[in-house]
Amino acid sequence: MTPMIVSTAARPDLVPTTARWRWEAFFQDAMSLDEMLLMEAEATNSELMPTVLVLLEGEEPVGMVALCLDDLEGRPDLNPWLAGLYVADAHRGNGYGLRLIAELEGLARREGIDRLSLYTASAVDLYSKAGWSEVESFSKDEATYWIMQKAL
Repeated sequence: MTPMIVSTAARPDLVPTTARWRWEAFFQDAMSLDEMLLMEAEATNSELMPTVLVLLEGEEPVGMVALCLDDLEGRPDLNPWLAGLYVADAHRGNGYGLRLIAELEGLARREGIDRLSLYTASAVDLYSKAGWSEVESFSKDEATYWIMQKAL
């Protein structure tokens, strides 16, 4: 069965899963899971941002990515953002991350967005493989992060 990609606007029942994934991967130290649920629920409206895309194998959610504003505090000049790319451990290595990136880029392009930004401490190689370029770095919490961009 070919995996398909849906938005949480079309499938709000997926919000508890995407909220848990994002919270576990990125936000445990910054907010509660309940706060993350509220934030993820914002993507169930008809607005472009935020949008959360979910990759499904059959009916099983296996990965996600988001399009949002203001992903990095103090850097509105870099809006909009690709954020929250996540693929469940058991499904990594299948190209799902690249598929989610490409789908989000296509959505942004169709909506007239000509450039996206992201930041990562650990996935520079993955994003480079998808055609993204490193534009600057910064340190936070004893880690180095790279800001990357892609012209669409």
